[in-house]
Amino acid sequence: MGLRLYCIKISVLFVCSQAAVRAQPLEVRLARDLLTEVNRLRRDPPRYAEHLGQWSKGGQGLVTVQHWLRHIQPLPVLRRVPALDQAARGLIPQPFTVTTLTEQLQRYGQWEGHASANRSQGLTDARAIVTHWLLDQGQPQGPNRTNLLNPLFRVAGVACARRPQMTCVLTLAGGYHAKPTRSTPRPPRLSSPAPPPKAPTPAASPK
Repeated sequence: MGLRLYCIKISVLFVCSQAAVRAQPLEVRLARDLLTEVNRLRRDPPRYAEHLGQWSKGGQGLVTVQHWLRHIQPLPVLRRVPALDQAARGLIPQPFTVTTLTEQLQRYGQWEGHASANRSQGLTDARAIVTHWLLDQGQPQGPNRTNLLNPLFRVAGVACARRPQMTCVLTLAGGYHAKPTRSTPRPPRLSSPAPPPKAPTPAASPK
């Protein structure tokens, strides 16, 4: 009876947690899922290559990417940094340039090593976004693809918003030190009633 009751409680908690996730706005869920999908790619690029053909019809470009992925060793997963989320969010409405990237990164902290970012527009599925970045159609140097599998990147931030189509930005860096947050000091709490105010001392009269 006790084990059955325990299992029921676990099931209820799971259902409630799933309901809470579904209740989140699409852009919040997409941002979370996007980083999960990027880390799935980094953990095992050759395995990701095998599944890539099932997710996309990319022609010769897809074959080239699959061949490339099969020769990449597993990489460390990217650790999410809230300050980099803020930088990504700040980039969503701006032109995508080195200057705007630098300004947003410096606004919320200081990065280590290299830094870069990827942008996606119009897609609302994390796997579709990662596949789109891997194919990097129209980008001869494949900057998005290179960013996803750069071993020098260890931390990331991600944000999505509707403008009006869904736009997602992934910020990447070797390391990142967020600026300390400014907190408003709280007034001291009195443990005993405050003493009554003293009568004002009269000013000296001029002689």
